[in-house]
Amino acid sequence: MATAAVVQQRIKDYLYGSDYLKRPFTDFLNQSGNVSSTDTVITVTNINSWAAGDVVEFITGEQAYIKSIDVDNSRFTVARAWNGTTAATVTDLTAIEKNPKFTLSKINNAIDSIIKELYPEVYVFGTGSATANKNSYFYTTADTGLKEVLSVYYPRSGSLGSDEPWVLNTWKMTKHMHTSGFANGIGITMWDYGELSHGDTFYYTFKKKIGATADLDDRQVELVVIGAVYKLMGSTVPSSTNDTRDQRQVVQPGQEARDSNWFYGEYLRARKEENMRLKEEERFVLTSRQTRRQRTYRD
Repeated sequence: MATAAVVQQRIKDYLYGSDYLKRPFTDFLNQSGNVSSTDTVITVTNINSWAAGDVVEFITGEQAYIKSIDVDNSRFTVARAWNGTTAATVTDLTAIEKNPKFTLSKINNAIDSIIKELYPEVYVFGTGSATANKNSYFYTTADTGLKEVLSVYYPRSGSLGSDEPWVLNTWKMTKHMHTSGFANGIGITMWDYGELSHGDTFYYTFKKKIGATADLDDRQVELVVIGAVYKLMGSTVPSSTNDTRDQRQVVQPGQEARDSNWFYGEYLRARKEENMRLKEEERFVLTSRQTRRQRTYRD
């Protein structure tokens, strides 16, 4: 499981590479206490590297506009929640960035965009449970991200005394119901309970739509990273092909567009490979022959 911060950093590593000149200047807060969401005077370590008109970005993703500089006291006065970001408390001594080309807001938007377009090709497997009620045949599921139930089963005592999974065949998944009466609009209709008794627990396995970086399997993280990189590079046009600090020609004309196209190709390849892996894993989900035939016919 990857945190949002880990994904953000891996994206930055691709965008900026190993050349420190491409990365935004990094400073550190020196506030002698946390910066609250309402503080407008910020103390930093390297005040001489800042100027009025610069934009500072905190690790929370908030941006602030520097209105004036107090060099003698190593601090500047800012307007908080700049560029539509949200003011938040920031821990002292943490890093801040100066005029980042790729802001955390842009990076997060790219991550969200890629995650939203993953399904139905890319997903994760989830499991849920319900309690058998012999007076009812319909069960509402409230599992976040549930898109398709693959299997319904329960533990049955085996001949050697241990429980073994037993698959139920006579069930149907129902979708698009009114959410005011049926949670997320999805449920399972049970026509036969097999050997289940009233009050017993049964389980189900389902395809889960990825909703955030925390849902990603480890191998899916790189897919989201390179997808976000292609979107970010494709949305950026360099203002100059020369670096103003040392006059090196660090960006050839059209290079970022070519880089974006390369990452797009890698993203499509990785997405297809992940879809093939998921289909292979799906073969090992506990299902009956009848259920497999039904799903093959439907697909």
